[in-house]
Formats: sequence, C-alpha cells, structure tokens
Amino acid sequence: MSHPPPLRIVLVGTGTSVGKTWVGTELLRELARRSVPAVGLKPVESGVTEGTPTDGEKLAQVSAVSPAIPPYRLAEPISPHLAARRVGRSIELAVALTYVQSHESSSAAAPHAVIVETAGGLFTPLSESATCFDLARALDPARWVLVAADALGVIHDVTAALLAARARGRVPDVVALSTARAPDASTGSNAAELARLGIVPRAFALGRDDSAGVSALVDALLAPVATMRD
Repeated sequence: MSHPPPLRIVLVGTGTSVGKTWVGTELLRELARRSVPAVGLKPVESGVTEGTPTDGEKLAQVSAVSPAIPPYRLAEPISPHLAARRVGRSIELAVALTYVQSHESSSAAAPHAVIVETAGGLFTPLSESATCFDLARALDPARWVLVAADALGVIHDVTAALLAARARGRVPDVVALSTARAPDASTGSNAAELARLGIVPRAFALGRDDSAGVSALVDALLAPVATMRD
C-alpha cells in the first residue's frame, strides 16, 4: 500500500542566530506529542566544531528516526559558500535535495513530516549562484516558516525578507518569532505589530516553554491552505 509523501517544512531565517534550530526542535517535539513521526535535517551547516553539538545533531536528538550524516558539514563559522570554497568544495542544490529525499519514502515506516533547516538567512549564499532561497524553492512543495527574533529590529527584518522573497516569486507561508535574543522593550509586542501594520496576517510568537504558541504554529502548518501566499 502506498502512503502519501511526508509534509516538508522548511525553516528559513531573516538572518543568522534567529532561533531556527530552537523552532525546529520545538516543532519536532509538538509533532511527536501528536503522534506524527518527523525527522529534522540540516543539509548545509558551517561553524561545525568538534565536541560541540551541531544544529543538525540537535534536530536529530528529537527526531523520530536517526537521520543520515549531512552532506555539507563545514568547519569555518562563515557563509557556507566561503567555508566550502576554502576547503575546495562547492555546495550543490541537487545534493542537498537528494539528502532530504533519502529520508522520504512511501512506506508506513517513513516519517510523516520532514523539517529542513537552512543555513543563515533567507538569502545567505550557498554557492556563486544559489542561496538558501533557491534551496527552499528546490524543496517545494513545502511549507516555509520564516523565523525571526522577537526583538528590536524584527519589523524591519521581516519586512525586508518578505519584500525580497515576493520579488523572487515565493513568500514564506508563516512567520515565527523566537526568543533567540535577550528580551527588550519590544519583545512580546512584535507579533501584534507585524499584523497591525499589515506586514503579515499573523505572526506566531513562541516564548520559552510556550506550548500553546508552538501548537498554534503546528496547526497552521498542518492546515490545507497556506496563510501568506498571494
């Protein structure tokens, strides 16, 4: 008996260190609570340090199945395209896509959802000609989550990312605000301001230990219609 392909959820960011990995692990935990087997993947990662858990390893720790070793684990904590170039490698979208596809099958034992975390920001370069946006496009059909920090500057960061994505013909499906940075006077109000200013229909604010916020985000991702497509 064939089974429907797993849902792909792609985590993209307004920049680096905005909480994509944390959002990914929380999504995996919530899907597990709903008895939805899921696996978290990070095909491209730079800043990989021996003895320090990588983002991909953090996702793997809360995945329903153990993922294969990612194809691009780069040591220098710089843009992936530079980290790859300095060791004589090049990042190929086809290789990253094949890595994701290798965790998907039509069998009952396959994960029902695959969460793919991209590297850095939405337009972080992966090669001379491709960015994380291009990787996300290669992974379609998928639900894109734009992750941003719930902190001062997020209104600009989300607006800029959405304008650039719209100009490229594909906007993220939902926006999630994480607590990746120290709270400031804007924290807790940014989600409502993004909606009030008409930048997004709804942004999901995910505070620490905020199971309700994560649950609402999963509800949106599992809904049959995306929330921000034109």
